[in-house]
Amino acid sequence: MIESRVAIKYATALFRTAKRTAQVEGISRDLVTISELVNTNVLLKHFVESPQVLEKDKKELFTSTFKPLISEALFSFLMLVLSKHRIQYLVSMAGEFQRLVKEDQGIVEARLITARSLDQALASQIREELEKNTGKKVEMKLEVDPSLIGGIVVILGDKIIDRSIRHQLSQLKDQMSALKVY
Repeated sequence: MIESRVAIKYATALFRTAKRTAQVEGISRDLVTISELVNTNVLLKHFVESPQVLEKDKKELFTSTFKPLISEALFSFLMLVLSKHRIQYLVSMAGEFQRLVKEDQGIVEARLITARSLDQALASQIREELEKNTGKKVEMKLEVDPSLIGGIVVILGDKIIDRSIRHQLSQLKDQMSALKVY
């Protein structure tokens, strides 16, 4: 929970700066690259996240490595994240920043979960219906979860539409348990 709140707070501040300075695309690309590098390079990740490593050493590493390659706004952001000891949330911040960029472009992400894989025609039809209902372009990720038994679950932003058989059976069980038999 704290990770998402921290990510939202920092990503929103960076997005506002990027938007104000018309650097959204460059900052977005560089932030993803840096966050992936920090997350996938075990030695670098341990170095920047370790409380035993001095903050000035971390900042020196970022200055020598990234400063010549990225915008001043992103560099200042990284220095702030390091000084506030929030670098362990950098991947989440980058993800939240990407979500804000897409939202600004009128794009919303949706997860479509089914018990069996869908054919592309049906997936496209569902995408079109979601786009019609939201008024936004929908980027869909298809997932398979056999435990749904049948039906579909759509996660669109912070909304969940659960039309799975598993969910319907669970509701039926709750209703049956609530019945009082005299």
